[in-house]
Amino acid sequence: MAQPRASRHRPSPPHWAETLPPWVWLLVIAAVTLLLYGRILQSPFVYDDLDQIVRNPNLAEWHNVFTRFLTAPVDFTTAFRTSATPGSTYRPLYWLTLTLDRHLWGLSPAGFHLTNLLLHALDAALLLQLLRRLRVAALPAAAATLLWLSLPINSEAVAWVSARAYLLCLFFLLLNLLSTLRYLETKRPLALLAAFAAAAAALLSHESGVLILPFAALAILLGSRNQAAPLKPKPALIILGADLAAIALFFIARIAVKAHSATGPSAPLSFALTLSKYLGWILLPVHMSIERSTSTPPNTLSPPAILAWIALAGLIALTIFLWKRFPATSFGLAWVPFALAPFCGLVFLYQGMAERFCYIASIGAAIALISLISAQKPPLRNILFGLVALWAAWGVYRLQTRLSDWNSPAQLYRSSIRATPDSPSLWANLGSVLRDSNEPSEAADAYQHALALSPNDAGATLNLAVVLHQSGNDQQAEPIFRRAIALAPNDSAAYTDLGVLLYQQGKTDDAELTFLDAIHHNPNDATPYSNLAVLYQQSGHPALALSLYHKILELHPNDPDAIAGIQRLQNPH
Repeated sequence: MAQPRASRHRPSPPHWAETLPPWVWLLVIAAVTLLLYGRILQSPFVYDDLDQIVRNPNLAEWHNVFTRFLTAPVDFTTAFRTSATPGSTYRPLYWLTLTLDRHLWGLSPAGFHLTNLLLHALDAALLLQLLRRLRVAALPAAAATLLWLSLPINSEAVAWVSARAYLLCLFFLLLNLLSTLRYLETKRPLALLAAFAAAAAALLSHESGVLILPFAALAILLGSRNQAAPLKPKPALIILGADLAAIALFFIARIAVKAHSATGPSAPLSFALTLSKYLGWILLPVHMSIERSTSTPPNTLSPPAILAWIALAGLIALTIFLWKRFPATSFGLAWVPFALAPFCGLVFLYQGMAERFCYIASIGAAIALISLISAQKPPLRNILFGLVALWAAWGVYRLQTRLSDWNSPAQLYRSSIRATPDSPSLWANLGSVLRDSNEPSEAADAYQHALALSPNDAGATLNLAVVLHQSGNDQQAEPIFRRAIALAPNDSAAYTDLGVLLYQQGKTDDAELTFLDAIHHNPNDATPYSNLAVLYQQSGHPALALSLYHKILELHPNDPDAIAGIQRLQNPH
């Protein structure tokens, strides 16, 4: 009787990448993140950081955090004590992390940048884990993760402390997707609760948390596609229902704290063209800018917009076509437009376009590219990987170049202006940096560029007058001061600065009236009181000067200049 023989075909040993323990990949991600982004630890606070962190008194006290950021919205403004703005946000977890940094590091920017760097590394680690749970092989999963980690477009979110909300939101979105897959495997209530909590945390970090619904649907579809057992609809509907409940509770919370979105026209006709611009920034970020409002296309069906719609239809068709053969590629291709949809004109965004909006979306590009190449056979696969390696090396170079910009505010604005030369905001901020660096002529030139683009900008007008006055061009400065007052008649600073100029010109009576106008328009501003007190003291009216110094002490107890002024009046010799 013949005996059965063992099969000669033995299973292939697992690829070396499959056998590496998870902690090795974590070390690789940490090392690559530090190698790529370590230089941002030397970067200062810039742009919105100055108002959101340096000049934001609410971060110094825990009580203020809960009363100011948990139970109230934050306005779209740089003034954290005002409310007359076109809209507001509700991102308490974002503000909580800034407060933690404020208490840990004081106002040292290195500590805040370290937190951003850590979040970027954690996002990469969670992305790798998600791809592995979706049955993507270890090497392609790691390659896609490291490629995403090094994309130069992500520098705008990682290097800018004020863009942390995107890093934090992605962290919780990825936690939600991992919990979603865990729940589908185990049906355990704890996994369902974790998914709900992560979705809620993502929404409380940034409004992009609403992306959890399409992302979860994509993860469920890809997860079921790679599983032997068919997907049961009931668990999928339960987990999506939990995500929907988190979104509903978030909007209820927004209503409760009276947060309101900025109002303005949507731009649905330019959706595809805007999306194509974002894709271009992800793939070829030759010049980057921290202010992209002037990059927003008009809401018209122009020839470029029509071509973009045709290309978008082609992308959708390609995504569907590739689903059967290359599901991970389709997953990545679908991820990108879903992630960018909220920023493409469907709803009004007061800041127009912004490169930091690409942070979450760029994940899909990395996944689609690497998974498609990995599915090819040699030698085509090797050739394509070689081309991607060259592109990635160029990207690392661009990343380092851009991070060097973040080390110098003036260089950051100049570099950004090369990408968006029609941004009055960038020119005005460059002028302020140059003014603070004691470069008045260069500052004046920057302010003049800003005013050429936005003639009614009261802030740039006033700053131009100030630098002209500081450089001795009083004849040019005086009419510009008056122009600033006409543009912002309630701004006490313009009156005060004009009063100083008039006083230095010997026009004492005009200076007095100008200081009084400043006090009339803002009785809580101590500066015009102080200037007027000096004027009275030097013109022989000590009693009037003394009353003004006492008024300053009412506004600012223990003000050293007021105390010194009183002492000079009481002890004239």
